[in-house]
Amino acid sequence: MYYLKNGGDQTIVKQTAPASIHENDVISFYSSDPALSGAVNTHRVVSIETDGNNYRYITKGDANNVVDRYDVDSRDLLGRVVWSSLILGKIVRLVSNPLIFVPIILVPLAIILIANLVKTVSYARKIAKDEEEAAVKEAIQYIREKNLRETGDTTESNENSERKSE
Repeated sequence: MYYLKNGGDQTIVKQTAPASIHENDVISFYSSDPALSGAVNTHRVVSIETDGNNYRYITKGDANNVVDRYDVDSRDLLGRVVWSSLILGKIVRLVSNPLIFVPIILVPLAIILIANLVKTVSYARKIAKDEEEAAVKEAIQYIREKNLRETGDTTESNENSERKSE
């Protein structure tokens, strides 16, 4: 499978054996047109000529009035178009434009990231504060219990001393 952007369309091209291509199929191929310098082109097959195992496709763009000047050799075939979307192609082209990409995609993304960072730092501070308060409460409780034990030991010692003196 190939994912191509041709003439504004976003297309999916399935690798296809040259013998499986029929008239009226839309195919993608490396163009032999010198003006296209071997770029990928996508056109409809108007007719097919065979010479043994070699196929030559005569193609025409749907928006063109005449067939292509250069035939397509089966060696240059990428495959048959199985899906195409002009709307998705326009969206991809818009998003890939830096004048659109930065304000519409990057700026909101940066705002979301900064908001999440602030929220995370705030949450971390709250957790640290709660842990600190819990540690202080635990230390106070420990000191109170220690003081009670020491005070209780002193009271018991005084009571024992008073009993012995009697």
